[in-house]
Amino acid sequence: MNLLKDAFSLLQKIGKALMLPVAVLPVAGILLGVGSAGFSWMPDLLSAIMKDAGGAIFGNLPVFFAIGVALGLCDNDGVASLSAVVGYAVLLATMGLLASRHGVEVKPIMGIPSIDTGVFGGILMGGVAAWLFKRYYRIELPPYLGFFAGKRFVPIVTAFAAVALGAAMSVLWPPVGRGIRLFSEYAAYGNPTLAVAVYGVVERLLIPFGLHHIWNVPFFFEIGSFTDAAEKVVHGDITRFFAGDPTAGILGGAYLFKMWGLPAAAIAMWHCAKPENRRRIGGIMVSAALTSFLTGITEPIEFSFMFVAPVLYGVHALLAGFSQILFSLLGAKLGFTFSQGFIDFVLYYAKDTKPWLVLVVGPIYALVYYGVFRGAISAFDLKTPGREDAEEASAGPAAAGGHALQLVLAFGGRGNIKSLDACITRLRVSVADVSRVDSGRLKGLGAAGVVMAGSGVQAIFGTRSENLKTDIEIFLRTAGSEADSAPAGSGGPAPAAAQAAERDPQAAKMAAALLAALGGKGNLLKAEACAYSRVRAELKDAKLIDETALAEAGTCGLMRLSKGAAHVIVGSSAEQVAAELRVLLS
Repeated sequence: MNLLKDAFSLLQKIGKALMLPVAVLPVAGILLGVGSAGFSWMPDLLSAIMKDAGGAIFGNLPVFFAIGVALGLCDNDGVASLSAVVGYAVLLATMGLLASRHGVEVKPIMGIPSIDTGVFGGILMGGVAAWLFKRYYRIELPPYLGFFAGKRFVPIVTAFAAVALGAAMSVLWPPVGRGIRLFSEYAAYGNPTLAVAVYGVVERLLIPFGLHHIWNVPFFFEIGSFTDAAEKVVHGDITRFFAGDPTAGILGGAYLFKMWGLPAAAIAMWHCAKPENRRRIGGIMVSAALTSFLTGITEPIEFSFMFVAPVLYGVHALLAGFSQILFSLLGAKLGFTFSQGFIDFVLYYAKDTKPWLVLVVGPIYALVYYGVFRGAISAFDLKTPGREDAEEASAGPAAAGGHALQLVLAFGGRGNIKSLDACITRLRVSVADVSRVDSGRLKGLGAAGVVMAGSGVQAIFGTRSENLKTDIEIFLRTAGSEADSAPAGSGGPAPAAAQAAERDPQAAKMAAALLAALGGKGNLLKAEACAYSRVRAELKDAKLIDETALAEAGTCGLMRLSKGAAHVIVGSSAEQVAAELRVLLS
């Protein structure tokens, strides 16, 4: 069981690491797309420069993947990436020399005649470099070799490992490569409709586990082959599309559900929210819908319903696969670099085949999604955002004391965090004890969803994730004992360490101001602390709440619940403020 958990955790890390090289594709696509467009207003020399610049990025993807995997698996250590580049160069040279003696076809890669392993060779070398880095970065050598001790030893041992790997790959890769090529030819030309259908469904089903990046690699960078004008053979649906292959662009069906379907689902969830929550949920869902429409980033919407309605998520996966089938049958070929959103749609419209179908079929797909989601939510009373029971409604603004501090506490405190990383939409945290992670609190801090697997935790914060990771790292460098307080577990009360926060001398003053803002002693029935940062108030008449007065009292926010209850966000002194309120009531 532990082996499976470790393997799953490793796959998640690799999936995250693959996003670094993928992040350079948009600029490569823009350069190549604009340079190849032949705009009359652009000088020929500038067009040629942009075209070749974009082609240079696509042509060197394997080494970018080697760097990305090494960095991602070694906490962004530069020595690991240097070792990966050294190892990849040695790997190419070794494979090329041995392959020529075995009669295996070679081609120039980075100027070195070698076997073409595509991005898989780079990924493999990056993984080897990362493993060697973790094993030897603190190695001690005899004094006369002391200069080469520690991290300096890693590129050296990686080079020797690359020789051994290259020798093995020169024998093993030719049959493996033939198998990959047969699959890629079938996917691109044999039965592309079936291939894209399977791709679309499986990719969505892997989203909850963060493994979809691995699934994307063979489709993006390996399927099919095309010889460009410079007699260079390129592989992969994305690469072939920008090289001018008219048969590429078979994954464009995702434009339907990313630009139209999921935004419509978000609107349906907004409309299905309880009346008292509709305004708050509307802001969240409209923002998520715009993110999906413009950029193709769908996780903020998907994680809002995948756990409360897994069957509905399965229907969404099938609709995603059907969108690929539909565009394949209609003969649409649309390219992308980052994701299938409006930005990529506009940028590459001129290179696409039948891109207008997105605008014609898209609204129909939006109606289908809206109908399916609204009908299912209403019929089965699904607890999508805004439909939670009063006791479950824990989302709200971050408490005072700093967003980074609150995130650290939600992950179980500084001592519980073993490693921290982020990809495009997720904070990825390895923890010592997963039971100390408070998923409800993470959602209250803005996470669209929380995934726990083994010792790994993924909190989906959307495109803010990278900045949140940086904020946490900066905070932890100077944090004191406040970062060691942690919740006891998901949804549970804060332990004594968290409650024993430094006393707030202003707690009594804030309590008096709160009492007045909540309608006075005659309106406040009960006050108690909850979720570490909130005062839960039970009121005779919630309409008497003065939100302006609450803000002037120094609170961070208000959440109105059903049946006259409300949560007032006051920060880490919530327990003291609640106690002072009880004194005033008595």
